[in-house]
Amino acid sequence: MRLIKMFGLAAVAAVAAMAFVGATSASAEGPTQLCNTHTGLTCGSAATSVHSVLATGTVGKLLSSIVDVLCLNVLVESAGGDVGALGNPQRLDASSMSFTGCGTTSAHSNCTVTVESLPDNTLLKLGLDEGSLEALNGSTRLQGCDLGLNCLYDAEGTLFAVGANHLTAEETPTTELGGKFFCPDEGKLDGLLVTLGSRYILGKTGSTTALCKTHSSETCAEKDQVKSLHMATTKAPVLYNTVANVECESSLGAATVLAPAEPQKIDFTELTWKGCHTQGAADNCTVTTGSLPTLDLKRTALNLGTAATLGLEVGIECTVLGLFELECVYGDDVSLPVEGALHKEGAGHGMLTASKVELEKLEGEGHCPELVKWDALYELGEHVYILK
Repeated sequence: MRLIKMFGLAAVAAVAAMAFVGATSASAEGPTQLCNTHTGLTCGSAATSVHSVLATGTVGKLLSSIVDVLCLNVLVESAGGDVGALGNPQRLDASSMSFTGCGTTSAHSNCTVTVESLPDNTLLKLGLDEGSLEALNGSTRLQGCDLGLNCLYDAEGTLFAVGANHLTAEETPTTELGGKFFCPDEGKLDGLLVTLGSRYILGKTGSTTALCKTHSSETCAEKDQVKSLHMATTKAPVLYNTVANVECESSLGAATVLAPAEPQKIDFTELTWKGCHTQGAADNCTVTTGSLPTLDLKRTALNLGTAATLGLEVGIECTVLGLFELECVYGDDVSLPVEGALHKEGAGHGMLTASKVELEKLEGEGHCPELVKWDALYELGEHVYILK
């Protein structure tokens, strides 16, 4: 059984070894899709084939009380119709398998391993780039080894965890179906296979968005849900316009985060501006938030989202060159990109970006321009991730 386990492992690896954060115990998370890329939570490029081999510097081992068999080469492929569509679980059957260089001596040539029945497998997504693969059937025969062995092993029911482009069997028990001459009733499979090319376990986008304090899974446990936010600009915010650009030393924000939903509501309780002025002047402007906005946050990809502002109003009062006054109010419902903590280098605790977002004039006459362009980069005060 240890040998068949190795073969099941190879099948599994060929079919489903992916790039994962790490495989851990978890409950099933729903629809599963083997994917070529990992740019989001859903699969943009479904994998139609996968090839697996033994990891460099390793061998496949069949361990038993009678003999230990080592195989130098294990090749496994799943392709075409053997790779099922999105499913719960997804079907991932072996198309071909081979084992060479098997033996009990340094020559690795005195044993023969033959796949008599290719295994059918299922892949189930358990969490963030992690899953399990189960062999539903399949059989492999071990012969020779200078002992006259002729033993058949069963792969049915073998279960493997997948992660970090590896599929691992760590002395996993197997069961012997039948044979003659010293065939052990049970063996242990030990092996490590890697895919030729990255594969990922993804699925459908969840129905909720949740800001979370940790990022150990795609979903956010209730105890880790963010309840409030504090943010500050990382560079001087600017309100660009055709009359006189208004630059501030900083802008600070605070908000209450409501329960996970689609979208998740974030109610601002504070949005202030400090040290505002036009070019060449000092403190000649006051910028205020006349109406605090609500954000509708929607997750768009792994640790990414967009925030739609509702009810934002910004007031500008300036004395420009001592010649005229600006008393204007601007606002609009706009969409702002949001990055979770550590999404990329420089993302810090998490970012909300207004990149020259246009706000239309709501109030004001005379020299008030028809619109301003809000340019600011807000960083959150602590790590916040965009999960579900």
